[in-house]
Amino acid sequence: MELPLTELLLLVASVFGMVSIVVYTRAKFGNNEINTKLKNRYNEYISTLEFENKKLKGSIARAKAPVRISQEAADEPLSAISEVIDGLIPNLPPAVRPLLKSKKAVDFITNYVQQNPEAIKDLISKFTKTKGTESQQSDQAAQQQSL
Repeated sequence: MELPLTELLLLVASVFGMVSIVVYTRAKFGNNEINTKLKNRYNEYISTLEFENKKLKGSIARAKAPVRISQEAADEPLSAISEVIDGLIPNLPPAVRPLLKSKKAVDFITNYVQQNPEAIKDLISKFTKTKGTESQQSDQAAQQQSL
Protein backbone atom coordinates (compact mmCIF):
# COMPACT_ATOMS: atom_id res chain seq x y z
CA MET A 1 0.00 0.00 0.00
CA GLU A 2 2.04 2.70 -1.20
CA LEU A 3 0.63 6.13 -1.30
CA PRO A 4 1.30 8.11 -4.38
CA LEU A 5 3.37 11.22 -3.97
CA THR A 6 0.45 13.61 -4.47
CA GLU A 7 -1.62 11.93 -1.76
CA LEU A 8 1.35 12.09 0.60
CA LEU A 9 1.81 15.80 -0.11
CA LEU A 10 -1.91 16.40 0.48
CA LEU A 11 -1.67 14.57 3.80
CA VAL A 12 1.37 16.62 4.91
CA ALA A 13 -0.29 19.87 3.80
CA SER A 14 -3.49 19.07 5.70
CA VAL A 15 -1.57 18.19 8.89
CA PHE A 16 0.49 21.38 8.55
CA GLY A 17 -2.71 23.36 7.96
CA MET A 18 -4.36 21.95 11.10
CA VAL A 19 -1.28 22.66 13.19
CA SER A 20 -1.09 26.20 11.88
CA ILE A 21 -4.79 26.77 12.62
CA VAL A 22 -4.32 25.52 16.20
CA VAL A 23 -1.27 27.77 16.67
CA TYR A 24 -3.15 30.77 15.22
CA THR A 25 -6.22 30.29 17.40
CA ARG A 26 -4.06 29.86 20.52
CA ALA A 27 -2.14 33.01 19.69
CA LYS A 28 -5.28 34.96 18.81
CA PHE A 29 -7.39 34.06 21.81
CA GLY A 30 -4.59 32.99 24.09
CA ASN A 31 -4.61 31.39 27.45
CA ASN A 32 -6.76 33.35 29.92
CA GLU A 33 -4.34 32.76 32.77
CA ILE A 34 -1.39 34.11 30.79
CA ASN A 35 -3.38 37.06 29.46
CA THR A 36 -4.55 37.94 32.98
CA LYS A 37 -0.98 37.86 34.27
CA LEU A 38 0.20 40.09 31.44
CA LYS A 39 -2.65 42.53 31.98
CA ASN A 40 -1.88 42.67 35.70
CA ARG A 41 1.79 43.36 34.96
CA TYR A 42 0.87 46.15 32.54
CA ASN A 43 -1.56 47.66 35.03
CA GLU A 44 1.03 47.50 37.80
CA TYR A 45 3.64 49.11 35.56
CA ILE A 46 1.24 51.87 34.55
CA SER A 47 0.28 52.54 38.18
CA THR A 48 3.95 52.82 39.22
CA LEU A 49 4.57 55.23 36.34
CA GLU A 50 1.58 57.34 37.36
CA PHE A 51 2.74 57.37 40.99
CA GLU A 52 6.27 58.44 40.03
CA ASN A 53 4.86 61.09 37.68
CA LYS A 54 2.65 62.48 40.46
CA LYS A 55 5.61 62.50 42.84
CA LEU A 56 7.82 64.33 40.34
CA LYS A 57 5.11 66.88 39.56
CA GLY A 58 4.78 67.57 43.30
CA SER A 59 8.50 68.06 43.73
CA ILE A 60 8.60 70.38 40.72
CA ALA A 61 5.72 72.41 42.12
CA ARG A 62 7.50 72.67 45.49
CA ALA A 63 10.71 73.74 43.78
CA LYS A 64 8.91 76.42 41.77
CA ALA A 65 7.10 77.78 44.82
CA PRO A 66 8.59 81.09 45.96
CA VAL A 67 9.92 81.60 49.45
CA ARG A 68 7.16 83.17 51.53
CA ILE A 69 7.49 84.83 54.88
CA SER A 70 4.58 85.92 57.00
CA GLN A 71 4.29 89.58 57.91
CA GLU A 72 4.74 88.82 61.63
CA ALA A 73 8.00 86.99 60.89
CA ALA A 74 9.21 89.84 58.69
CA ASP A 75 8.99 92.25 61.63
CA GLU A 76 11.18 90.05 63.80
CA PRO A 77 14.18 88.56 61.94
CA LEU A 78 14.92 85.82 64.46
CA SER A 79 11.56 84.19 63.92
CA ALA A 80 11.87 84.45 60.13
CA ILE A 81 15.06 82.38 59.96
CA SER A 82 13.25 79.05 60.07
CA GLU A 83 10.75 80.13 57.40
CA VAL A 84 13.53 81.27 55.07
CA ILE A 85 15.49 78.05 55.59
CA ASP A 86 12.40 75.89 55.04
CA GLY A 87 11.65 77.79 51.83
CA LEU A 88 15.17 77.44 50.49
CA ILE A 89 15.74 73.76 51.30
CA PRO A 90 13.84 72.29 48.29
CA ASN A 91 15.88 74.43 45.88
CA LEU A 92 19.24 73.35 47.26
CA PRO A 93 21.22 70.29 46.18
CA PRO A 94 20.72 67.17 48.33
CA ALA A 95 24.29 67.34 49.64
CA VAL A 96 23.68 70.78 51.21
CA ARG A 97 20.29 70.05 52.82
CA PRO A 98 21.64 68.24 55.90
CA LEU A 99 23.82 71.26 56.68
CA LEU A 100 20.79 73.50 57.09
CA LYS A 101 19.13 70.96 59.34
CA SER A 102 22.11 70.73 61.69
CA LYS A 103 22.03 72.54 65.01
CA LYS A 104 25.44 74.15 64.45
CA ALA A 105 24.34 75.77 61.22
CA VAL A 106 21.18 77.13 62.82
CA ASP A 107 23.22 78.47 65.75
CA PHE A 108 25.63 80.18 63.34
CA ILE A 109 22.75 81.76 61.43
CA THR A 110 21.12 82.88 64.69
CA ASN A 111 24.35 84.50 65.86
CA TYR A 112 24.73 86.27 62.52
CA VAL A 113 21.17 87.57 62.72
CA GLN A 114 21.72 88.86 66.23
CA GLN A 115 24.91 90.64 65.18
CA ASN A 116 23.52 92.12 61.92
CA PRO A 117 19.76 92.71 62.32
CA GLU A 118 19.56 95.48 59.70
CA ALA A 119 21.19 93.36 57.00
CA ILE A 120 18.77 90.55 57.74
CA LYS A 121 15.77 92.89 57.65
CA ASP A 122 16.88 94.07 54.22
CA LEU A 123 17.23 90.46 53.08
CA ILE A 124 13.80 89.55 54.42
CA SER A 125 12.23 92.60 52.78
CA LYS A 126 13.36 91.20 49.42
CA PHE A 127 11.23 88.10 50.05
CA THR A 128 8.16 89.90 51.35
CA LYS A 129 5.79 92.09 49.41
CA THR A 130 3.26 94.26 51.14
CA LYS A 131 0.43 96.10 49.48
CA GLY A 132 0.99 99.20 51.57
CA THR A 133 4.55 99.79 50.38
CA GLU A 134 3.62 99.30 46.72
CA SER A 135 0.80 101.85 46.94
CA GLN A 136 3.05 104.28 48.83
CA GLN A 137 5.72 103.97 46.16
CA SER A 138 3.21 104.59 43.38
CA ASP A 139 1.86 107.67 45.27
CA GLN A 140 5.40 109.01 45.70
CA ALA A 141 6.15 108.45 42.02
CA ALA A 142 2.97 110.32 41.05
CA GLN A 143 3.89 113.23 43.32
CA GLN A 144 7.38 113.45 41.84
CA GLN A 145 6.00 113.50 38.32
CA SER A 146 3.61 116.30 39.17
CA LEU A 147 6.51 118.44 40.40
